[in-house]
Amino acid sequence: DTFKLIVEKEEENSFSRPVRILAAQYNGKLTGKHTAIFFKDPKGYADYYTPKGRSLRRAFLRAPLKYTYISSPFSYHRLHPILRIWRPHLGIDYAAPAGTPVVSIADGLVTTVSWSYDGGKYIKIKHLNGYESVYAHLSRYARGIRKGVRVHQGQVIGYVGSSGLSTGPHLYFAISKNGKRMNFLRMNMPSRFSINPKYASQFERIKKEYLSSLEGEDIYSFKRNEG
Repeated sequence: DTFKLIVEKEEENSFSRPVRILAAQYNGKLTGKHTAIFFKDPKGYADYYTPKGRSLRRAFLRAPLKYTYISSPFSYHRLHPILRIWRPHLGIDYAAPAGTPVVSIADGLVTTVSWSYDGGKYIKIKHLNGYESVYAHLSRYARGIRKGVRVHQGQVIGYVGSSGLSTGPHLYFAISKNGKRMNFLRMNMPSRFSINPKYASQFERIKKEYLSSLEGEDIYSFKRNEG
């Protein structure tokens, strides 16, 4: 298997250090060739893309926190541990220690920061393409999180707690599309968005430059020190 990189370096006097990978290519016997191109558009949004301009980043994180285990999965018929009645549980309970940071699964707009009898302290975030995510039973909100604030993927929005109807510290997380709740554990995670058509020509120019270098001689060759 082979790897090729184009690396941006920062130099000052005799000192230099790598700053950013501008392009990377992996060629494997079993999986074939995979290429990543770094592109920053004129508005300042930067990401890694395939040569066809598709983002290599997934639209959603696989989980909104580092959890211990799933204490209650998505279900249309679950016995509530406190109310002792059967009712839908259209979300996922992630058990985690109190105070564990909770992050937004994707870029979005905070639409609700409030309290409910069932969910305690909770947050709703509106994402693109009709998606909305909910985070409940929080102990507290992260600094600056309020209605109308834009958040980015992976940004801390709150902390695990046991507010509302809860038997212990955990996060209740739910996601919906166009108002319909979905089982997050069974979702096919969509990719993030393609290059904005307005910037396609700039991307093509940079892509050709990087691909020309990647397809040429090895940019870096590593030698094993036998001595």
